[in-house]
Amino acid sequence: MNENEKNGLNPETDQAVDEPNNMSRAESLKILGLPENASDDAVKFRYGALLRQYKKKIDEYGTTYEDLEYYKSITSAYDNVFGYSHDFTDDDPTSPIPYKYRRKYGKFLTWLEQYRLIVMLGVVIIILAVVFIVQNVGRNKVDLKVKFVGAYTQSLYENLSDQMNKKSKVFGNVQITFFTVTTDTTMLDAQARTQAEAFYSQLMADGQLDVVLIDKESFDVYVKQYAFLPLDELIEAYGSEHGNAFLLDTYSYATYPDSEGKIVVPQGIYGVDVTSSTFFNDCTALEWLYDSAKGQEKTMIFAIARHSNAVDKSAEFLYELLDSRQLP
Repeated sequence: MNENEKNGLNPETDQAVDEPNNMSRAESLKILGLPENASDDAVKFRYGALLRQYKKKIDEYGTTYEDLEYYKSITSAYDNVFGYSHDFTDDDPTSPIPYKYRRKYGKFLTWLEQYRLIVMLGVVIIILAVVFIVQNVGRNKVDLKVKFVGAYTQSLYENLSDQMNKKSKVFGNVQITFFTVTTDTTMLDAQARTQAEAFYSQLMADGQLDVVLIDKESFDVYVKQYAFLPLDELIEAYGSEHGNAFLLDTYSYATYPDSEGKIVVPQGIYGVDVTSSTFFNDCTALEWLYDSAKGQEKTMIFAIARHSNAVDKSAEFLYELLDSRQLP
């Protein structure tokens, strides 16, 4: 006797065994076509052979009411010999998929049909939600982080990032911030000092800034702190493509070895003058605050933050600004 039999389960279906029917063993063996002295092994072999014949017939011709009655008859006889019980509500008893799983699947299909409209509405809502999320994730991805430092500010009534997004062929979502410094700004002012500290922290933090558009006075301050990337290779690549007629106004810088032989800023080009670029001509949200009366010239220098994570995109933006220059 196997484990299922000990636990009162039918080994064919793993279901609880009902009370055996009232047929005698001899009657059960007769239905199976076996003599009265047939062994249990012979009964199992015969029942298996009859099932295979039954399966072959219904696979070829389909299942009829008589077929199900025949299956019930031989199975009841088999059950009576061993004290098992089958669930005869299964209309496909020889299926390799257990009846309990097929029954659950049938109930699921019935439920699906009953609540079809609700299910369809739920699917549509899920699809729309996924589309909305995908679109917004793409839209909120920042292509470039640009900071204006010096005599610039943004109009209270217009959005500079929107105007730059429409103008540029390099990016579609630029992040704009300002650190406004004019001839009247003094580091004795607490707010100005706080902004200066915040800007320096951004420059030194990984991925916080990409491009810095800065006036000459402010550039001279921050270039000494090795805050920008050298642009020599970018300038050389641009010059070789456009020829000597398109000479650029660049700002080189270097610090020489101190008493300990330390060089803070290696020799290189750290800024490119893009004042003559017409890129911002249509960007009415950008306000220039240079004070020519106090000797301050209108200047805009392009620099790349030393810890930028978008150097290639920054270079593309530089080339875009240079391509739009007003040349003499």
